[in-house]
Amino acid sequence: MALLYSATDYLEIVYQPDLRILVGRWLRTVTEPEALQGYHDLLLAAKKYDAHYWLLDIRRRHRSAPSTLNWLLNSYYAQLVRELGAPVRMVYFMAPGLRQEFQDDNTVPEPTTYAHDQPFRMNQCITENESVAWLQAEQRTQEAA
Repeated sequence: MALLYSATDYLEIVYQPDLRILVGRWLRTVTEPEALQGYHDLLLAAKKYDAHYWLLDIRRRHRSAPSTLNWLLNSYYAQLVRELGAPVRMVYFMAPGLRQEFQDDNTVPEPTTYAHDQPFRMNQCITENESVAWLQAEQRTQEAA
C-alpha cells in the first residue's frame, strides 16, 4: 500500500514500502523556487522512510532550468548520499522526446557514466515499468554485495 507523504499542486510524493521506492510525480511545469522546494521535500520524505531508491516522474514537468540542473548535478545528488548514506539510486521517468533531447545535447550525464559501485547512480527511462525494473535490479545488486 502506497503511503502519501505530501501533495501540492505541482508535486505528489508517495512511498511504496512493498517496493522500497520513493515516488515523486511532478504534476506540472514548475518555477525554479517550486523545483528547489520539491527536491527539498523529496529529501525530507526519503529521510522519513529511509528511502534510497527514487522514481521521479517528470513527464509533465519537463526540463529543469539550467541553474537548477547545475545545482542538482553539483550539489544535491552529493547531498543525498551525505544525508541518506550510500547507495542512492534515482531514475527519471520521462517522455521519449525529452530523453532524446538529453541524449542529443549532452547536458545530463548518460546513465552509463555512473559505475555500478558509485554511491549515487541515476538512470533515465521512458516507461514506468522500465524505471521500476531498474530500481529493483539496483536493489538486488546492493543486497548481493
